[in-house]
Amino acid sequence: MPEPWRRRARVRGLELVAAAGDFAPEFVLGAALRGASELARFSRFEEQTRANLELAFGPGEHRALARGVRTHTARLVREWLKLSRAAASEKKRAELERWIADTVELDPSLARLEELERAGRGVLIATAHLGNWELLAAAVRLAGHPGAVIARQKPNDPIARWFTTLRGALGVETLDQTAPPRRALEVLRDGRVLGVLADLAPRRLAAETLTFFGHPALCMTAPAALARAARVPILPARCVAVGKRYRLCFDEPLALDPSLPHAEARRELTQRLHQVFERWIRETPEQWAWHQPRWSLDRSRRARPAR
Repeated sequence: MPEPWRRRARVRGLELVAAAGDFAPEFVLGAALRGASELARFSRFEEQTRANLELAFGPGEHRALARGVRTHTARLVREWLKLSRAAASEKKRAELERWIADTVELDPSLARLEELERAGRGVLIATAHLGNWELLAAAVRLAGHPGAVIARQKPNDPIARWFTTLRGALGVETLDQTAPPRRALEVLRDGRVLGVLADLAPRRLAAETLTFFGHPALCMTAPAALARAARVPILPARCVAVGKRYRLCFDEPLALDPSLPHAEARRELTQRLHQVFERWIRETPEQWAWHQPRWSLDRSRRARPAR
């Protein structure tokens, strides 16, 4: 099946399953998704997961961890399907906002976000594909911190539009990551929050080859470039599962080193941010997107050099 047709089939399947969630008990949907995650053992995603785990943690038996990754992915899909129903009506949105408030515990480190907001230059949040990043964005907005997120918007991609609709229904604007940075800077200059996922290999974006889990990896430099342009630090944030709930935490803000030349400062800040990501992933490895080709990016799609 051609890729555009596969994408349309996937999103149609998501819409049907999301609609079924209004009628079927949630535990039934959860059980079905967990069953599907077991079938994923025989897919190329499992091969990529195992290869990445062995590269990051060394040779060994990673079967249990790979199973944990699949189980967490099934949980993510179930939660995203739940969140997508916010677009159905104002009543459904209100129900889901109550669920988010009950599900996400705001760590006392939220004070770091509030302190940066008081400076009046906006807050640049960087997170990873760890825990539930869509829930992170919705919870931050629900806690009274409006803003936008930067996401990849592939042409003719109904899955990307599905996520854009999901976020929009929960009050989170989506900006295309390939668009000029002016709009992103406007969000920050308006004093709002701007979120970016910065842990995976970028495609057609400025990047540097840095160290991640002890190996060379192409790393997105956009957060550091935005931090410099807006004169704000990067605030690392994560929303990780703790039992049946999530905990939203903010690390210490990361600022550019003013003693370094611009290009070197951007590179150094990007490396420090990835050290934070690595620490997080080591703490909850089953909650990261190990199925992504993080250390084996196809060089025919090499990122544009940083400037």
